[in-house]
Amino acid sequence: MTRAAAFLAAAFCCTALAQDAPRGGALFLVADPALADPNFGKTVVLVTRHAEVAGPIGVIINRPTAIAVARAFPDAGKLAGAEDKLYVGGPVSRHVFFYVLRAAEPPPDAVEVAEGVYLGWNPKHLKALLEREKPLEGLRIYAGHAAWSPGQLEAEVARGFWKSARPDARSIFATRPENLWPELIRRAAATPARLELGTGDHKGGSPWH
Repeated sequence: MTRAAAFLAAAFCCTALAQDAPRGGALFLVADPALADPNFGKTVVLVTRHAEVAGPIGVIINRPTAIAVARAFPDAGKLAGAEDKLYVGGPVSRHVFFYVLRAAEPPPDAVEVAEGVYLGWNPKHLKALLEREKPLEGLRIYAGHAAWSPGQLEAEVARGFWKSARPDARSIFATRPENLWPELIRRAAATPARLELGTGDHKGGSPWH
């Protein structure tokens, strides 16, 4: 097992979140060029944990569709004329919408994945966001998500199919998401993956221990 695989395996083989710890910590999984799975080839997946979900969960952040968000939410009148696109979040439950949001305060049932950036899937809160005066400000929406059965991701990591990087808001909200995978795969190749495992008690820390 490589050093990168060892760090990632340590992250995902850990215990589940405490029920009172909504901040899950997060990382980017960057698909190795050798990963041939069409669902994840050349993807960057924002992955975290949540107290109510067994195992890691996340969204692919670099696969925009040609579908406008306004078309996906025809009843949201404030979206009229908006050209922002819906993203493919992953192969699981593509009828369910996930979102990432820049916010000063944590949204309900969401996990902080970078400073001031949250991953959530509460449909009532998403509906409220789309009723704001500027509904898509600091917001991206994903159809579906990525998830793994017990031991599946650990096995993929051990086989070298994934590299890791620290999430950051600039990458999550990249204006040219098609350039994100090449950029991160170069960064991951140049620097061995490291994951500092904390207790999750400090801002931005990871409770994966």
